[in-house]
Amino acid sequence: MENLLRPIYESFEGREETLGILVSEKKKTNSPLTEQFDALIIVLVKNNDTLDSPCNVEHYSIENNSIAVHIISEDSFLKGSPSGNYRGNLLRVINGQIVFDRNGYIANLKKNLFANPIETRKKKIAIEFAELIRCCSIGKELYEGKQYLDAYNQMVQALHLLARLVVTEHGFYPEITVWNQVKRIEPEVYVLYLELVESGELIEKRVELLLLALEFAISSRARLGSNYLIEIMKSKKDGWTISELVHEPKLKELAKDLGLLLQYLYAKNIVQIETKEMEGQGIYQMQYKAI
Repeated sequence: MENLLRPIYESFEGREETLGILVSEKKKTNSPLTEQFDALIIVLVKNNDTLDSPCNVEHYSIENNSIAVHIISEDSFLKGSPSGNYRGNLLRVINGQIVFDRNGYIANLKKNLFANPIETRKKKIAIEFAELIRCCSIGKELYEGKQYLDAYNQMVQALHLLARLVVTEHGFYPEITVWNQVKRIEPEVYVLYLELVESGELIEKRVELLLLALEFAISSRARLGSNYLIEIMKSKKDGWTISELVHEPKLKELAKDLGLLLQYLYAKNIVQIETKEMEGQGIYQMQYKAI
């Protein structure tokens, strides 16, 4: 296979913007890491560079072998990309073959992934926690509107978010087989999953019971899940407007869920809300301050 792939990836090696190239080959019939192709080539490039082609995904066929090529900026690679999501990309870095590595870029990336720095872990916990709150809120609203099938779907998503949160809390990276990880780490969370998908109860009853369990799981993790945000908020003596928080570079990946997260933390007495009157308007601007 290497001889078939080399002419493709070698064409990227001479480009100044190329940081590294990874190759993943299909190992079994069902291979999500290669998206069912016989091989997947990932070309990591510098941010903000204009590619020769406006398309960052190419598909090839060589001697009856299907090949996918994804050209991805370094910023987007670990945040979700055309080659898959964050977790899939982590596995590609860990398991893929490095065929080109400018100045040790991928080797260093791989080293950092295994090191799992505390700050990175705190940030991932905050992101998963905020998404979990949103997913449960939507699920509860659907349940109260008697939209039980849609509420059930939200509960499945919420459980997967909780599973990834649990694994991250313990210092590991969530894998595609995340429930195998959870079964070893926190069996009680694994049981929640079994109760949802295997219970003989009516679907609305399953959703109702799981909503209660998830609300408890979220509440018990409120301090841990918000730690990253609270530390940033405490770096400033005064309160933060929502606009200031949304535009804070360190909170970029949390921006879409910040409003809901702040309201939840206010209800849990983790942040307080202060008001400042807008000049001559009788309107008060809300500011958030960590307690």
